Formats: sequence, structure tokens, C-alpha cells
Amino acid sequence: MLDLRTGVLWRADDTGSRLPLRSLRFVSEARPGVAALRCEAGSSSLSASAPLQTRPPERASAADEKRQLIVKHGHRQVAGQEVSWRTVGVAGGAGIAAAAVQRQLDGPVHRVVERIASFAWDEHRVPDPEDAIGPLQAASRIGFDRLLAEHRAAWAERWSTASVTIHGDPDAEFAVRLALFHLLGSVPSTREAAVGARGVSGEAYGGHVFWDSDVFVLPVLAAVHPPAARAMLEYRIRRLRTAQAEARQLGLRGARFPWESATTGSDVTPRSGRNSRGEVVPILTGIYEEHVTADIAWAALHYLDWTNDPVGSDVGLRDLVLEGARYWTTRCRWNGESRAHLDSVIGPDEYHERVDDNAFTNLMAKWNLRQAAELEGGVSGAGTAEAGEWLRLADALVDGYDPATGLYEQFRGFYELDPLVISAESTVPVAADLPLGRERVQRSQVIKQADVLMAHHLIPEAMAAGSLVANLDFYLPRTAHGSSLSPGIHAALQARAGRPDEALTLFGLACRIDLDDLTGSTAGGLHLAAMASVWHALVFGFCGVRVRGGVLSCDPKLPQTWNEVEVRMQVGGCPVVLRARHDEVEISTEGQLPIAMPPAECPTFGGRTRRFRHGMSGDEPHWVEVPS
Repeated sequence: MLDLRTGVLWRADDTGSRLPLRSLRFVSEARPGVAALRCEAGSSSLSASAPLQTRPPERASAADEKRQLIVKHGHRQVAGQEVSWRTVGVAGGAGIAAAAVQRQLDGPVHRVVERIASFAWDEHRVPDPEDAIGPLQAASRIGFDRLLAEHRAAWAERWSTASVTIHGDPDAEFAVRLALFHLLGSVPSTREAAVGARGVSGEAYGGHVFWDSDVFVLPVLAAVHPPAARAMLEYRIRRLRTAQAEARQLGLRGARFPWESATTGSDVTPRSGRNSRGEVVPILTGIYEEHVTADIAWAALHYLDWTNDPVGSDVGLRDLVLEGARYWTTRCRWNGESRAHLDSVIGPDEYHERVDDNAFTNLMAKWNLRQAAELEGGVSGAGTAEAGEWLRLADALVDGYDPATGLYEQFRGFYELDPLVISAESTVPVAADLPLGRERVQRSQVIKQADVLMAHHLIPEAMAAGSLVANLDFYLPRTAHGSSLSPGIHAALQARAGRPDEALTLFGLACRIDLDDLTGSTAGGLHLAAMASVWHALVFGFCGVRVRGGVLSCDPKLPQTWNEVEVRMQVGGCPVVLRARHDEVEISTEGQLPIAMPPAECPTFGGRTRRFRHGMSGDEPHWVEVPS
């Protein structure tokens, strides 16, 4: 049993034994790098081996030999206890050290075994054994029970600004809490955090970092645990020079961030792979999926919005935005002097490769350019010559929008493809290239995941007013949800569009991706970004929460079966408890938080608890403050 509230894993095996085997284990939330295990059973059915595997492999693998893997191990007497230790690292590079102690308590028929372990890591060197032994001694000195108590207290503190309650839907409430538990447990809050697609729960994708972390995981942590979000951005900042070098190799300016990133920040996307049929297929995302550069700029400014930190005080985050704009300036192609284009890219819909003027990529690049110009004073102030260049390019870059239909064309020529509606061909979610074939999918309008609609999710203020519903109606029936990232985003947009009851279907699908192993790939690790999308759907979608420049707005649209949603989060360093009902919103804070309830644009300040009621002003809906 996984106890989400306290971060403890309990196990029991009472198969016919008078004294069943029981254990609990945890990785300390209060002491990073410390883990503990207690196991008890009858003396005859429980025996303890060494607390730490210290025997090196009999023969190093070819991969280990190529990487010059260094393994050392040993034992040491410390304060009357035997400590086992081990270090593993790569010559001239990163490493990890682990140390463990164990004690055994025997009664007449009962045995208890306790283990405490500690590990230390360093991205530049192989740590000394003492780097792990020191924290282990401190943990061992206070004992298992106090370690557990402080661990539970740390999780209680964490939940105080993260917990979610959904009155009327306990299954959804559980799924959101499970998602939050794994998000909070997967990202450190100091130094840098490289958050892989499967977090720390599995080895799928080799721990590589994708855009998933920047636009799915980071926004959740910016709201519930800002230090972890900042550590994620630090990972990108420390690899900015590598991204600049990647751009220069292509003869371009600025920074080009890789589609798949690892230790150095160079692109590590494989060039081919095998599909579920065992066929070798090319992987082109590393070459052509470039929107990640703008996604990282978006993540930096989203973090600053939620924390209300002045952008000028964080040069690293500022550079992520400016260097992205410089990249788009040289990456775009001008058509004469009037229009600009982005040729040969891959958008979030990876079923269609090497397309021109992908709407999502172009819209995100336009947004990146405008935000960079604003940072340089080019919108509200005199600005610089470079800021003026960014604004001209942003205005010229096509985005595929047709005012007559309200639609954004996903990419140039999309409307000319076979208008195949995937929902008429197969039950979604489905990896459409398997039943239909890769070539047929590429010739059709079948979409892997939110593409145009992803822009509506990330940058709604940059989209044409009133265009969400038309694009939702057009693209949703064409979407196969072949990516675990897709259902939660569509649910968020359905709710925002005033269709919360319809949104429940895709919201439920996003909730169950790993709980029911819907993709058959959970063994490779939990889909961390999909878990984040569940929170996106709840908070950004059903609750209608937005934060711009430290100002909170909220326009909830709840399903009929939900009576109330309570969300705990932080805005501008201020703890917030938001309670959303069908026609009422209550916001409690520990400080004076600026709030702008739609359609009002000017923020207002007030006491610690404020209540708003939904009503009509003529034909227009609005929120009006009422006495608390």
C-alpha cells in the first residue's frame, strides 16, 4: 500500500504464517538522499543479507568498458557499527556514492531488521565514500522512528500548499493526488533538476529530457513547489552554451535546444528505432522538432509569472528568452519583404514530418519574439534595434489563421490531406500509425496529439479571440491521442470552452493512463508529463486559473457531478486556498494577493478571504465580489 499522505510504502504477506512478514520503507523528504526500511516477521521466516550490494559484476559489459566505469566498495567501522559503502562513476565525469547500515533485533519468536542508507551524487566527479557516510551517520544517530516522524512532517508541509479535493468525484481526487505525489517526489528542489519523461520511476527513454518537463511538469511545480521548478530551469540555463554552439553549427544565432537532452545538453535523439511490429523506423524529431526552444522560453516566463519574481533579477532566465528569439530571427525565411516562414519542421503532431509553417511552432516562435522584445523595452518603451527586428519578424511570421472560419491550419497544406476522422476508424486512444499504416496516416488529417490546440493551452492570450471553440470542434475528432500527453490537454480546453461534462471523458482517460496501464508501457516508468496534464486539466481547465505577472484570475466551469473543488497552491510566494463551486469562488490567502476576476482586467486587493459570485451584466457573464 502506497500511503500518499506520508510517502510510505507498506507491504504485508500473511500467507498462512502466524507472524506475517510486514515491512515499510521510505525515502526521506526531510533528508535528501536518505532511505530507510523496517521489516518484521517470525525468526524462522526472516533472514537478513548484506545491507548494500558491494560485490562488483563478474565481468564489465562492453558499454561499461567504453564509458570507463569505475566501481569501488568496502566496509568501515563507524561508531561501533559496520558501514557498507560503494562508489560508482565514470572516469572524468559524474558519480554516485552509497552507504548503508543494518541492525537486527531478535525476540523469542519475532525478528525485526532495520536498514538505513544514504547516497550522494556529483555531476562533475565520483564522490568520496565519506560524502554518503556522513549523512548516514547523522540519520542512524537519531534512529528509524525519528527519521519516519520527520519524514511524515515534511510531507505534511509539502501537501499544505499542494493538496487537491474534489467533492463529488473521489476517483478523480485520488488520481490527481497520486499525480501530485509522483511530481513532488520526482524533482529535487536544489541545484539542477533533469526531469526525464518517466521521472525516476523507470528507464524508458534513457532518462532523456524532453519538452514534456518544461511545459507539463514545470507549471505544476511552479504552483505547488517553486524551488523544484527553479531547479528545472537551472538545468536548461547550465546547458545554454551548448544550445548556442548547436545553433552556430547550423550557421544560426541564438540557442537551439535539443529535442532530447541528457548530461551535456547536446542532442541525444536516436536516429532510428523499432515500432511495436519490430520494424526499424527513422526518428526525425531530433533534426526537425524545434519548438522546444520556444517552449523553454515559455517555461521561464511562466515561472516568473507565478512566482512574481522580477525578470531582471534572474539573468539566466532572461537569457533563455532572448537567445531563443535570436535563434528564430536567423531560422525564419523571409518571403520578399512582407511575410516570414518556418520550413521543414515537426510540430507536436509527430505523425506529419518535415512540414512547413506548422501553426504551433510558428505561434510559439512569434510569442517568443514578442516576449523578448518586451524584455528589451521594445513594446512599451523605446527598445533596441534588435527588439524592433524581433517585433517585425513576429508580425511577419505566418500562423495559418483564417478569420472567416476561425481556424488555424495546422501546417501549410493540411487541408489538402485526406479528411480522415480517426474516431470513425478506430476507438481512441490509439497509435494510429499501427492500424492504418504510417504512410496512410501521413497522407491524412489524423493527428497524434494536441497541436494547434496546444497553442490555445499555452498562449491563449496570443490566439485570435473566440477561436478556441472552432478549432476544438475541428481538431478533436481528428486526434488519435496516440501520445499520453494529449487527453489531459484536450480535457482542459473542453472545460475552458464551457463543456466541462464532455471534458470528463478525456480527463478520466488522462487519470487512468498509468493506473490502468492504458498504453501497455507503464513498466518502463510512469508517464510523468501525463500526470502533470491531469493537474493542468483540473486547475487551468475546470477551475479556469490563470496567473499573469503575479495577478490571479479564476473562471471555473465545473462538471455537474462535482460540487466543489479545493486547490492549494502558491502565487508570488503567497499560499492560496481556492474553493471553486458552480456559481461561487472563495479565495483565501496569507497575504494581499492581487486578483482580477473576469471580465475585469484591473486587479483588486483585499483581505485574506474573498468571495466572488457568478452573475450576468446585461448579456455578459461576470464575477462580482460579495461579503465573505
